[in-house]
Amino acid sequence: MVTLTKNLKEVGSLVSGSDSKQIRSGFVVLEKGKEMREHETGGGEELIVFLEGKAELAIGREARTIQAPAVALIPAHTRHGIKNKWGALLKYVYVYVTALDSS
Repeated sequence: MVTLTKNLKEVGSLVSGSDSKQIRSGFVVLEKGKEMREHETGGGEELIVFLEGKAELAIGREARTIQAPAVALIPAHTRHGIKNKWGALLKYVYVYVTALDSS
């Protein structure tokens, strides 16, 4: 049974706290020179699906160039950020899964 469908035409939240207890997701488009500032995943993991463009993905102190289509898995409690240093639009979807309740 499908309980939620959204189109990737508009940037922003795809799955929020009101939609799911454990998953947060969004669609991001970055123009040249723009970035998703460095932040930490917290107790869950994050999957980033690069759909279009090229990204500089910083994980901790290491930076990598990622060419779409590609995916990156960010472990729990890991600082990371994404920059578009190139001319084409960078488009990606992130899926953050919160830590499972151990009770």
